[in-house]
Amino acid sequence: MKKYTLPHLKLGSTSFLIPASFAAGFRFAAERCEDVSLLLLTMGNNGEYLIKPDEVREIARIIDGEGVTVNIHLPTDAGFDTPEDARMMVRHVAMAMDRTALLQPHTFVLHINFPRLEHVLLGANPKRLRVTSEQKRFVHAALRDISALLPAPETLAVENLENFPPGLWDEWLKNTPYSRCMDVGHIWKDGWDPAPLLETWLPRTRIIHLHGLESRHGHALPKGIAERILPRTGIRARTAELFSPLPQDHRSLRFIPPEWVDTVLHTLWREHFSGVLNLEMFSMEDFEISYSLIMKSWERYQALT
Repeated sequence: MKKYTLPHLKLGSTSFLIPASFAAGFRFAAERCEDVSLLLLTMGNNGEYLIKPDEVREIARIIDGEGVTVNIHLPTDAGFDTPEDARMMVRHVAMAMDRTALLQPHTFVLHINFPRLEHVLLGANPKRLRVTSEQKRFVHAALRDISALLPAPETLAVENLENFPPGLWDEWLKNTPYSRCMDVGHIWKDGWDPAPLLETWLPRTRIIHLHGLESRHGHALPKGIAERILPRTGIRARTAELFSPLPQDHRSLRFIPPEWVDTVLHTLWREHFSGVLNLEMFSMEDFEISYSLIMKSWERYQALT
């Protein structure tokens, strides 16, 4: 039995809880959790940074020995701003999938990112935020190409990203078999309330990314961003109060209000969520602190039920 397990939830972590090679980092996580997210975030132009075949074979042996499951976080060093960018992303994804096929991942997490659009969003004129009809067309085509490489199209999980409205991802999920990767940390960071999103997203969510925030003092918000992203009402006002300016994410849950944690976890327990709860953090200290706080949330849940 793993050291870190949760009542009625499958607990996962990143493959880099410690600074290590792909295989060594995966082994460390697999000895402790039931599921590991193998992070293949950086490819390079020609796959020069992609995990090597011998490390994939070693990870396959670890999976067999430790009895864990694995999901693949697909490359993030390409975007979807242009058709050329989208074709590059498809090539990167194809290389990553081919290299890791031996591992039989249950889910492939994908960022549909628009770096140029994000730059506009963070500027002074948010009304210019718009995905064009051409972008919608070639992104849909790219996703069809990617899903054709998968064991099943529903194993593709589209992740919501920070700095974009959560509803942006609906465009590529409606009328498709693709799934969601719900990143709660990104939602908190932008000052949104995850409660209504859980209600609508959970039925097709395969993985939850959970991570906390910490203040990053000494950094000014871009002009106009505080008023737009963090209006002084509800959870957004609380986010601004606790973490502004510019919070650092992928940290422990130590500074997240317990009621925020409960909103997420109690919903997962109440709805019998059968996917993976991934603590998307990059240090064992953050992981252990967060695990302890999740177990306290479980005690509160038991007291209520």
